[in-house]
Amino acid sequence: MKRSKVSFIVLFLFFAIAPSIFAFGRAEEAAQVPVNPEYTLLVTAFDVSGLPLARQLMGETVMRKLVNSLENINFRIRGEDEIAYHKYYAWENARATAARALQARRNERDLLLFRGEPSWRYRRNLRTIDEAIVLLEQQLEEVSARAPTVVERPVFRLSERNRGGVFPEPPAAGEEFSFAREQRVDAFLVGSLSEFHGRIYLETRVFTTHSRSFSYHYSVLFSSMDLIMVMDEIADNLVAALSGVRPSAVMVHATPPDAMILIDGTFVGRGEMDMHTHFPGMVQVEVRAHNHAPAVFPLMLNPGELAEVFIDLTPLSLSAFEVVVPDSPGSLVYQGALFLGETPFTLELPMSQFAYITVETPDGEIGTVIYRQNEIIRGNARFVQNAVGPGVGGMTIINTAFPVSPEERPVERARRNFYRAYGALWIILPASLITAGIAGTYIQANNHMVLNNLHADDPERRRRIHENALRANNIRIGAFTVMGISLGVTFFQIFRYLRAASADVAPLVPAPPPAPDIYEEMYYYGMEEMEESMEGQP
Repeated sequence: MKRSKVSFIVLFLFFAIAPSIFAFGRAEEAAQVPVNPEYTLLVTAFDVSGLPLARQLMGETVMRKLVNSLENINFRIRGEDEIAYHKYYAWENARATAARALQARRNERDLLLFRGEPSWRYRRNLRTIDEAIVLLEQQLEEVSARAPTVVERPVFRLSERNRGGVFPEPPAAGEEFSFAREQRVDAFLVGSLSEFHGRIYLETRVFTTHSRSFSYHYSVLFSSMDLIMVMDEIADNLVAALSGVRPSAVMVHATPPDAMILIDGTFVGRGEMDMHTHFPGMVQVEVRAHNHAPAVFPLMLNPGELAEVFIDLTPLSLSAFEVVVPDSPGSLVYQGALFLGETPFTLELPMSQFAYITVETPDGEIGTVIYRQNEIIRGNARFVQNAVGPGVGGMTIINTAFPVSPEERPVERARRNFYRAYGALWIILPASLITAGIAGTYIQANNHMVLNNLHADDPERRRRIHENALRANNIRIGAFTVMGISLGVTFFQIFRYLRAASADVAPLVPAPPPAPDIYEEMYYYGMEEMEESMEGQP
């Protein structure tokens, strides 16, 4: 009795405390989820009305260049003002949502009195709404006391419209904030091009939603001959302004020219890589090329600096040989799953690495070989040293069809017989079961008619029913007999195949030679001594 009371108290405390514990865990989890994980920029169409008609196409070129440069930005640092704005904005939205839900419940409570419902229903609905109001008041207090967390380093991305090649017209004066909210962006860029004494004057401005103003201005005067150089300068300054920190850049010069360059696992180019902007900090540079030793090393990128790296990969020691199929020239050669060419084909592979080579003839025959350091590790081939000439290490002659040896013929014959018997079993087994089932159903139907004295007044009909029942019984017996014979043949072929396959197999542990019979040796040894002692005696 005492144990049951203790268990009841423990269960009561658990169910009383668990909701608050789980609610606290959800509240803490909700407080830790950051808001505004992305920062979106929109580039609007530049104003080119100040340029002559012959140069107005330059505005499209400038916009495309800026978009290409901005697509390389993958980072952004928010300032304190921007973080405070987003935090206050998200906080106010959460509080307003909770307050609206609370006000709706209170209005519903006030309207209960005017519904004219029975007193018992009024008290029940009033109690339900009061409980909901208490919970909503608690939620409002929790939201008011818990400020959201804003991502300090959001993911930077261009607007979907810019990535689709669309540049909308900039908004009119005084409508910038509503335009940004309508486009669902954190900032948008406007620019204008005009002519100034034979040169081009470019002015760019960036409107940010957190400041509700144009927080960035940049202007430059250049000639059409310096367009590419100026665009790089504008892009660098714009990247620095939008990212909140001076970006780093890295250039990698790798040899051989087709070397693949990866930074933090992302492919960035081959050989002579263009300048790649990156967030300052430690990165991992990886350079790989075919038949060369890879190079992987860490690199520290400082803000506003360009890191230039020169790498010469070390060539691996190669083994050159020719792959031939004497009976089927023109066969397809694969290294793993990569198609290389047709035989005869010269391969160059690293000597220290395994190579899995497959050859497929036009008739569908396949030969395989595992090759390493001028040796055939395994496969249907033989290697001939220095068979081709200078510069080629040898020749790999691959056979795709092999005659069966006399020792393998019994095993091959037993295997074929087993496969035939096994395949026939899966045809005979369902057919026999279906036939036996149909015959059994027919027999049961005839037995039912006989037991119930159906057709008792028709002797001829009863005779036919009896004959059909005997025939169905014979069919069922025959079906089971055929199935049994098929099972027996299959098991016999399995036993025969296992016996033939293991006839010439060497044991894992060789059996020791039989121990000599010591009594037999003693007997023969005594007989020899007796014969020697009796020699010369009468």
